[in-house]
Amino acid sequence: MKKFLTLLMFFILAISVGCTPDQPITQLEVGRNKLLGAGLSIEAVNHLKRAETEEANTPAEKVEPRALLLVAYSHALATGDAKTQEVEIPGLEAEYKQARSVRIAALSNIEMKRILQLLAERHRTQDATIQILVDKGTDAVPILIEYLGIRRYLVLRPDLIEMLYQIGSKSVDQMTAALNDSNTSTEIKMILAQLIGRINDSRAIPALEAIQSESDPGLKMEINIALYNLGKQEYRTQIITGLSDNDITVRRAAAQAMLRLDNPPADELVSTLNDSDAQVRMYAGQTLEKYPTENAIDRLIEILTNDTDESVKEAAARALIVHGGQDFGKGIARRLIKALPEVSEPKDRIRIVLVLKKDALVEQIKNAAKAHDDNIEYDLFLYFKNEEQNDMVKEELSMLLNGLRD
Repeated sequence: MKKFLTLLMFFILAISVGCTPDQPITQLEVGRNKLLGAGLSIEAVNHLKRAETEEANTPAEKVEPRALLLVAYSHALATGDAKTQEVEIPGLEAEYKQARSVRIAALSNIEMKRILQLLAERHRTQDATIQILVDKGTDAVPILIEYLGIRRYLVLRPDLIEMLYQIGSKSVDQMTAALNDSNTSTEIKMILAQLIGRINDSRAIPALEAIQSESDPGLKMEINIALYNLGKQEYRTQIITGLSDNDITVRRAAAQAMLRLDNPPADELVSTLNDSDAQVRMYAGQTLEKYPTENAIDRLIEILTNDTDESVKEAAARALIVHGGQDFGKGIARRLIKALPEVSEPKDRIRIVLVLKKDALVEQIKNAAKAHDDNIEYDLFLYFKNEEQNDMVKEELSMLLNGLRD
């Protein structure tokens, strides 16, 4: 009996030690889950308003509910939920617009940083959240520039760049100040120079020219490009010369700039397709999609069938489709069909077939059969029947062959 009582007391003690009262679920937690987890912004607003007034007692505690509440208002307006709910709650849309406007005006730096953290988490409220910082305008610019240089927010970089671009001319003065700041890294200065060129505000010209002579080669090229975009045509020659520079950052910047150059030089672009750097080759291919030239066809086909980089091959494929629609590109389909047996990777053969399925190339195949000079459609059929072993490639080839009968 004594042993039984001892065991019973031990069991009760174990239960009393192991059990703690459940933590209550807060309004903040419910509101966050409804907003970020389910996208129920109007339901979230009610919980987050209570969290702000009932659960947050200090300014630091209010940061989270205030940031989320602003996102909730913005998301409800952006999705049209606030307007839809006006049937049950008259005046709701106007109320949310007013609340959003007031809160954006009062948005603090620490709240903006919390909003950027939410953006980095990638929720369904992304677009509405981005618009908050765009609407904040110049006050958001220093933080956006700061976060451009934080490595753990690298995933946000495209969004940060787009926000600065949308803020536009109002951000130029702060961006040129960052260009002149020795604490700003060269990498970020290059991004800012690109942005200034895109925004196209001529007020930036003196600031850009002032730092040009003391910049490193890559940044100097980005400044040349920005100045060209701002109307300084005299920098065109320096940009073109950059295509053959020994510095890889210079070549990349110059190659990327070709898309924004008026009538880029064809011969230099074709030569750039031979660059050792994949990014440079990719940019050249993208430019040749916009500015086709007969001299590029041989190299584009070689890239499509032999290059080691996926992005370069994709750029070449898109460029060849455009070239196939030109008078000088009428032999492209024939050459691609003959190249198929030599391409070892199935995904590369699929890419070639996808090019052949485009209207201009289909027309070439049909015209060759009509002219009876080279029945490349029959060659394609024989390849499909006798040589191709991969099921996915055969499926694409089958669709192409069936389409040729239409």
